[in-house]
Amino acid sequence: MLVLIGCMGFAIDVGRSVLVRARLVDALDAAGLAVGARLSTSDYSADALKFVNANFRDGYAGATVTKVTATANSTKSVISLSATATVPTIFMKLFGQKSVTVNATSEVTRSSSGLELVMVLDNTGSMDQSGSMPSLRKSANDLVDILFGGESVGANLYVGLVPFSQAVNVGTSRTSWFTGTKPFFGWTGCAMARNAPLDQSDDPPATTSTKFSYPDLIKSLTGNFNCPKEITPLTNVKSTVSSAINAMTANGNTHINLGAVWGWRVLSPRWRGYWGSSTLPLDYGTKNMSKAAVIMTDGDNTFFPSTYTAYGDLSEKRLGTDNSNLAAAELNKRLTAVCSSMKSAGIIVYTVAFDNPGGATKSMMQNCATSAAYYFDAGNQAALNTAFRTIGDSLSNLRVSK
Repeated sequence: MLVLIGCMGFAIDVGRSVLVRARLVDALDAAGLAVGARLSTSDYSADALKFVNANFRDGYAGATVTKVTATANSTKSVISLSATATVPTIFMKLFGQKSVTVNATSEVTRSSSGLELVMVLDNTGSMDQSGSMPSLRKSANDLVDILFGGESVGANLYVGLVPFSQAVNVGTSRTSWFTGTKPFFGWTGCAMARNAPLDQSDDPPATTSTKFSYPDLIKSLTGNFNCPKEITPLTNVKSTVSSAINAMTANGNTHINLGAVWGWRVLSPRWRGYWGSSTLPLDYGTKNMSKAAVIMTDGDNTFFPSTYTAYGDLSEKRLGTDNSNLAAAELNKRLTAVCSSMKSAGIIVYTVAFDNPGGATKSMMQNCATSAAYYFDAGNQAALNTAFRTIGDSLSNLRVSK
């Protein structure tokens, strides 16, 4: 009889340890997904311990978690986790064994689903005046580092860059996109905006009516045209993107809508072949592929009488008015239209309002985003970096692999 009682007691203690291990595995899986979704973390084990404790009820079956470790491989594509807990025995302690050690392991792998991403970044003069351009470069590079991990060439990952001011630079080699006579000197690649509604569309320059115009030579030289650095089309080469980010300079006024629409054109399959690739951008809805845009600005849309922009002189009334405030309001409307079109096409839109632009601009940027969770109000340089790292983590989809 004593032997039978001992066997029953042993079975009860073993059963309790099995239940604890199952709960510990669940907590470890949840911790792995949470830590993996924050690939910018500097201490995987400390973060994993926090999440295990949050998901493993304190004192469950009397158990105590004694150790949690989490390590990432060199490319941060796989995170391996382990945890140990001790479970006090009920019957086995009568025979001298006061506790049982329970071990659990888990592994989280970044999903192999692909991504086309374009970063639409404010390169206007205020970024220089506030000394924020170095912070923007760092933040954008941090996002790229998170996505590429330790890889120099991304697998099913393509990233593009659109620096914008009051115009966007498509490059001096793409003259087939233009109509009219190219300026004989001084043209660095910026395109004039097409007339509405084409300035808000992803129509490629396939016909004379959809082609772009060159800026006026004299006006662009005397009107503070401030052409930013050239667009970087989608590429899977990390160094190409990083070099373009590091080359960004700040000058000029703000036409966020033009940055956004050119970001759309970088992602739109209607532009396949125009950017130099016969396969990119991919079709909307391509299996296991997503399209996303990050649109960042540090200020309100502006159009001053003394400035020559992609819409020409303010006095030309290409926005329907020669009043600066009304012209800025029209730019806001056109940005809203572009954002709506991008989202309707299935593009995930993240927005960042940096350094406290006006309340109307913040509201506009929040409405531009796919949802409120995809909008970031980054009031200072530290918050800007946090926003970009959070976006990078968000774009890194994960799954529990075993």
